[in-house]
Formats: sequence, C-alpha cells, structure tokens
Amino acid sequence: MTTRELRNERIGIGHAAQLLGVRVTELKDALRHGRDLRGHAPPQPIVRGAGSSGTQMLFLLGDVMDAAELMAKA
Repeated sequence: MTTRELRNERIGIGHAAQLLGVRVTELKDALRHGRDLRGHAPPQPIVRGAGSSGTQMLFLLGDVMDAAELMAKA
C-alpha cells in the first residue's frame, strides 16, 4: 500500500480519537460545537451518520495524522 493510499483510508471515530490521544466524547464535542481540540482544529469527518445507529463518523486517515502531528508539536 502506498502512502497516498494509506492517507485515503477511512477510519472510524474511535480510531481517530485514539490517534489524536483524546477521548471519543472530547472529539465529538469539538466537532458538534465547532471548537478547537486542545488548541487545534479537529479533523473533519468525511461521513457523518454512518452505521446502523446513524451516529458513526468516518475520517480520512491522512487528515487525522495531520491533526495529530500538529497537536504533538504544541
């Protein structure tokens, strides 16, 4: 798998929160209220309302990795 393919992989909110080093509820609150996540803009989901319950969010791995890198530098 190339780097480009990897960056375009979709991940759920649980994995996104784990990579960002935050709780799922913290990430959901930041997205829901349009707030920064520990001083940085959170990655935006590419899909909202997925899954059987309609509450799942999907993110591009590359977007989450970029946000995690910025958060780590702070």
